[in-house]
Amino acid sequence: MAMTAGTTTTFPMSNHTRERVTVAKLTLENFYSNLILQHEERETRQKKLEVAMEEEGLADEEVR
Repeated sequence: MAMTAGTTTTFPMSNHTRERVTVAKLTLENFYSNLILQHEERETRQKKLEVAMEEEGLADEEVR
């Protein structure tokens, strides 16, 4: 089957395949949503720590 510009070919899918695709899609969406959320939380904790260190007058080297 050749595809030309502006046309799409659809293939028949069983319900089982459709359900597996939906589960895979939701799994990936959930994974990446959590990844972004964890990154934002990590940045917030880092900024909070930097503020606390600044208030205490500590430099990065003094913490170690």
